[in-house]
Amino acid sequence: MAASLPSSRPWLKWLVVGIFAAVIAAVAIPQYFSGQWPWQSPPDVPQIRDVRSLKETGLALEGWTNDFQQKITMGGDQWSVQQLTQDGNATPEQMVLFLKPQGQATDQPEVEWIDIKGAQKWQTSHPGKLHTDALTVDTFRAWTASQTFAVAQWYALPETGHPAPHHWFWRDQKYQWSRNERMPWVAVSLLIPMPPLGDVSLFYADLERLSQLVQASLESNVFTPSA
Repeated sequence: MAASLPSSRPWLKWLVVGIFAAVIAAVAIPQYFSGQWPWQSPPDVPQIRDVRSLKETGLALEGWTNDFQQKITMGGDQWSVQQLTQDGNATPEQMVLFLKPQGQATDQPEVEWIDIKGAQKWQTSHPGKLHTDALTVDTFRAWTASQTFAVAQWYALPETGHPAPHHWFWRDQKYQWSRNERMPWVAVSLLIPMPPLGDVSLFYADLERLSQLVQASLESNVFTPSA
């Protein structure tokens, strides 16, 4: 006789459903009585003007001089590209910063990394990740016929950053339910010039330091709503 399988536990399924319903109710009931439902009108991004202005102005970084900045089109979207030089160094340190800011409240992160790689005609190798506090960035070596770079990429968000679009998605859902706002974002590609076919791991410390600097500047100067 075949051995019988243990019966499933229906109470466990209903317990999970009950917990989920309680969480939804805890958020939804106050909004029901106030008459403010998130889907009545699309939530706004309070910082959207400051975010959009990055295309025109680029990002100011303490201790760095902006050598040039311009607005360019890649993948049908507008980006800012700027070259910066660190102040006060005997041997100038430089970096290139590509920024794709959110254009309107309904925009969401999608194919920014594909767009920039295709537009710049990069070959890439040595993919990796760097984790620092709430910030995670993708790293790799990118090169063309004339230049080689150590690259860090991530979607900058308030108080956090990550290269995967879904990292923004779940936080945006929480923003909408708890604050009736959309979460702002900026796609960041940070490039450090390096020797052709050099060892990109030698630049990890610089990528980590500069990624934190860019993230901190976005949080204090862009993601904080203007008064």
